[in-house]
Amino acid sequence: MSDNIELTWEWPDGRVSDQKFLIKVNNVESKSSGFFGIGKSPSIASNIPSPVVLTGEILKDEMLEGKSIKVTLPKLELESIRSGDYAVVGVMDENTCICIVKVASSSEDISKVSCP
Repeated sequence: MSDNIELTWEWPDGRVSDQKFLIKVNNVESKSSGFFGIGKSPSIASNIPSPVVLTGEILKDEMLEGKSIKVTLPKLELESIRSGDYAVVGVMDENTCICIVKVASSSEDISKVSCP
């Protein structure tokens, strides 16, 4: 497995995550809409409303600790998460992020964090 993990975003829609990761958020930035705003076209089915790109580092996971993670998600789902914060990411099917929740610190018990 590479050092970089890129996740796609989907809303939970009643589904439950297979695994959760504690991450330290390194950067959050608005996603470019491309040349002449073509990336915002509503006819492109994969478009996410008001997309932001979150990058971070996975913490406290035997196999993935230290790997970088990247996910493009709707700004609304990001809530108050900023660079330097800690968050729990809920993942299903190995590469689909279905939730993200801000947590107080790197010592958070992620098993108690509600993330579908």
